[in-house]
Amino acid sequence: MIHGFKQMPELLQKQVLVRLGLCALSIALLAALIVYTGDMFLALPFTGLSAFFAAAAFALFRTAVLGEYVVVSGKCAETSVTVLKRRAKYIVLDTDECKLKVMLRGRMRKIPVGAEVKLYIANKTPIYDHNGLQVLYTYIAMESAT
Repeated sequence: MIHGFKQMPELLQKQVLVRLGLCALSIALLAALIVYTGDMFLALPFTGLSAFFAAAAFALFRTAVLGEYVVVSGKCAETSVTVLKRRAKYIVLDTDECKLKVMLRGRMRKIPVGAEVKLYIANKTPIYDHNGLQVLYTYIAMESAT
């Protein structure tokens, strides 16, 4: 198991560790709430949260160890930002095969045009066609070299 963890890319290792850390945090909050209140029903949401993060970490670990992911590399051709807070909304990647529009999630920093971007995508992730662009709504991890 540890050998498989060491074989996966560093970015995927980080994602697995983040999910395991969130699982450990929710278990610690569960224990603290049980000790403080003594009521199991108040601690029920933390039980579900810890089970969710443990399942997410296991699923990502399994996907990475079995090699059920694809690495897509390309140059950032275009970046779109939101109107109010100027956060990155999506980027368009120039890959060898096509142009790929990637919808960014979370508080992703703005990726400059011309930067090299690596995407880790699960094999089962659907990619849609829209106006001559391939559109990707979800990904495992993203790495950009500015």
